Amino acid sequence: MDQKRESPAVLVREVVAAVRAEPGERMPALAELLAAADVAAAEVDDVLAAVRESQQQTARLRRRTVELEALFSTARELVRLQDVTDVLRRLVERAHELMGTDVTYLSEVDNPRGDLRVRYSAGTVTPEFRDLVVPAGFGLASLVADSREPVWVRQYERMADAPHDPAIDGAVAREGLVSFLGVPLAVGDEVLGALFACNRFAHDFTPDQVLLLSAFADHAAAVLHSARVLAESAAARSRAEQAYGALERHLAATQVVSGIHEELTAAVVSGATLLDLVTTVSDRLGRRVQAVDDRGRALGAGVDDRAGLPRRRLLTDALRESRSSGHAVEVVDGDRGWLVVAILGADRVLGGMVADDPASIGSEPFDDVARPTLERAAQVAALVSFQREAVSAIRAERRARLLGALLDGAATASDLVVESAAPGGAGAPPAGRARAGARGAAADAVGDDGLVAMREHGLVVAWTVADAERPTERVRRALAERWDDPEVTAVVGPAVTDAPSLRASVERAGRDLRFLAPLGVRGATVRSDAFAPYHVLTSGEPEAAARFVDEVLGQVRDWDERRGTALIDTLGAYFDSGESRLAAATALRVHTNTVQQRLDRIWTLLDGDPADAEFRFRLHAAVRLERLRRELLR
Repeated sequence: MDQKRESPAVLVREVVAAVRAEPGERMPALAELLAAADVAAAEVDDVLAAVRESQQQTARLRRRTVELEALFSTARELVRLQDVTDVLRRLVERAHELMGTDVTYLSEVDNPRGDLRVRYSAGTVTPEFRDLVVPAGFGLASLVADSREPVWVRQYERMADAPHDPAIDGAVAREGLVSFLGVPLAVGDEVLGALFACNRFAHDFTPDQVLLLSAFADHAAAVLHSARVLAESAAARSRAEQAYGALERHLAATQVVSGIHEELTAAVVSGATLLDLVTTVSDRLGRRVQAVDDRGRALGAGVDDRAGLPRRRLLTDALRESRSSGHAVEVVDGDRGWLVVAILGADRVLGGMVADDPASIGSEPFDDVARPTLERAAQVAALVSFQREAVSAIRAERRARLLGALLDGAATASDLVVESAAPGGAGAPPAGRARAGARGAAADAVGDDGLVAMREHGLVVAWTVADAERPTERVRRALAERWDDPEVTAVVGPAVTDAPSLRASVERAGRDLRFLAPLGVRGATVRSDAFAPYHVLTSGEPEAAARFVDEVLGQVRDWDERRGTALIDTLGAYFDSGESRLAAATALRVHTNTVQQRLDRIWTLLDGDPADAEFRFRLHAAVRLERLRRELLR
């Protein structure tokens, strides 16, 4: 009786246990109990069918609970969104666990073309697949991105709906993937990427799997979109903060620069020079500032021409760039840096200011104060230069008119003494071809040591110094550098004491220049006295001297140039020694027979009779004139 009363209870407990079990579990035991309880076969089948249906519904509810928990976890992480990388990685891992596929990965749009790059993956075994880039328009990814709908294939290699890429197919084959399910990561009309679930065997994905992966994809899209919005917001906030900070710095710098500019302007009003301005800027900026001319040479008494400056080529290039841009230019030479700004005149660079970069010695680099201060200082320096040039131009014009009147006979030597710093002097004209701005440039170079005037044949400088050769060479070099013309030539006349002598010296210097040009003597400063005797040998025609030498010594000179011999030097030494072969050999440091052989060759080349006194005189003159020409050209 007790066993019969317990049987229904046991049966009920077994039915309940079977209903709660996983699909297929406890079913044999339940069938045995039902048979033992004499339940009809048809009823047993109905009970077992009901239990199986209940098991499947229970399993589906459990799976749905797990899926919802995973999605809720992802949603909670999305709300907090501390680390986008960590959130997306966990999202892919959860999708991988719930989908039960071999591989799950998330691809993100990598560039404006729409290429997709694998960012996060689970279940992959090949490193190349973890960083795979799928070009836009290829593979399953293009179908997902273009359709913005879930897409799956049972066997990837047989897919014909989108073009295959050999590199992608190779990576898929090495990973061993066969079936793919892809769902888009979309926000509005924009596709941010795609989420994929894959198996290494042929597989038909169920609607539940599509829905589940799509839910994860929606969360991933929300994560990416939120991260982008937050990044853009942070960037905008950062830009706003930077702009505000820059505005504050700019206002502060503007006040400082304006103060320095007022100080520089006051200095100019009080008669400050360019070097005074440089000193003021250097003190206010707390760094070394130097003034240079348009050739990059340091200005100021006792200044080392290259001390603390970049290389000349870098400096002149920076001055040209600053002239073009109107702003200061940074120069780097090795481990040092400078800020260079040009001082601009009406039509050229007057010079520049060069400030050391403190960053090269461990301080702050050029800031919002140094650059505008240097640029404004250059503008003020240009005004100072304009003022100085205007005063110098007026003075030079007055002195030029005086010298011109003196050369024209309309003034006396006493007028010259009153204007000049010292009486007397030497005439040294012309210092080159007449060009625009030549007189002003020469007057700047001459200073108070002489007067400068422009004549039809060039510049005339009336020096008030005892020896005019060295200052004339200095002026000639200054003009040659300014015009970048190495052929600028100058002649220094003899010292004079009165106006007629000065006029005669100027005329003689003009003839000397015309005399030198045919001889090929250019780019030098020579004394008129050095070749004065040879004027009497030629006519007033400038080419006569060169033609005279060619006619007398042309064949001998050609022989020397072709053979590399020294026949003209030998002939000069022979004449210098009183036509003594022994003395000539000693002077030339050769054997007497060598001198005789050279003389024999010379006599055969000369178109004249060496015994003729007239021809020997011409030969003497031609040899000495050729030797003088060579000396001047050295």
